[in-house]
Amino acid sequence: MDNPTKHPQYLVLFFDVPTRIEHYSVEFPSVTYLLYSAYPGAAPFITYINAGTLADCTNYVNKLAYFAASAPPGKLIISASAGGYGNTNYYFDDTEGGYDGKGLGMAGVQAVLQAGVSSNSIAYTNVYPDCGSLACHLTNGTNPAGYFCWGIHSALGGDYATNGAVQWSGQASWWIIATIESYNGRRNTSHGSFVKWLSPNAFGGTDYSNTPVGALSNVEEPYLPTTHYTATYFGLWAAGKSFAFCAWNARHSPYFQAIGDPLITK
Repeated sequence: MDNPTKHPQYLVLFFDVPTRIEHYSVEFPSVTYLLYSAYPGAAPFITYINAGTLADCTNYVNKLAYFAASAPPGKLIISASAGGYGNTNYYFDDTEGGYDGKGLGMAGVQAVLQAGVSSNSIAYTNVYPDCGSLACHLTNGTNPAGYFCWGIHSALGGDYATNGAVQWSGQASWWIIATIESYNGRRNTSHGSFVKWLSPNAFGGTDYSNTPVGALSNVEEPYLPTTHYTATYFGLWAAGKSFAFCAWNARHSPYFQAIGDPLITK
């Protein structure tokens, strides 16, 4: 090697690369965290381009290619807004039924406000305890840039992405998601998950039109005190930082898993 002391800053793991290790019901860190921790020198940011099927992954890559073609040429980082795409609004659904209104969504609200997002571009709801129906949730919106909810720990249930409970309209192809669900990084789970978020009909879309470009998830139970930092994640995204930087700076447990291309921004 010409530069033996240099290390890659980003690593991307693709479809069918294992996401977690399980041994006799013992909880192990995510594969991305294990690789990050074991890497010599300056550890890289590691993300997955992963979904339920290979077709889901291919369509995610096609989305990146489409926006890259519309963005200013010669740029390594793909930014939808730099190409004139109107992903402007943030949706924070803090309504939940079991954690006494911890306000993690409000932390996200405050962070994006500090990043310069107008209050007119932020929708927030916080009903505790959950009213038991979709009436007290944010169930639709337009031009999303970010979305937060408690998923299965609320009346949304675990299939909100694919059963029509939450639907986007307008320009809804370039946004990030984070939810407070224990196992949203597993393929087979009753919780909301990256598999459901990246499905072709997700969030009221067709042919992947409304799927997110970035997602935070957990491969094991992180427990509420060590769930991801909502404010950091959405605040950095609103400030124009790369997805990998937003995701890894929001990490707060060894069960963390980031889904999405590392070199994308709002």
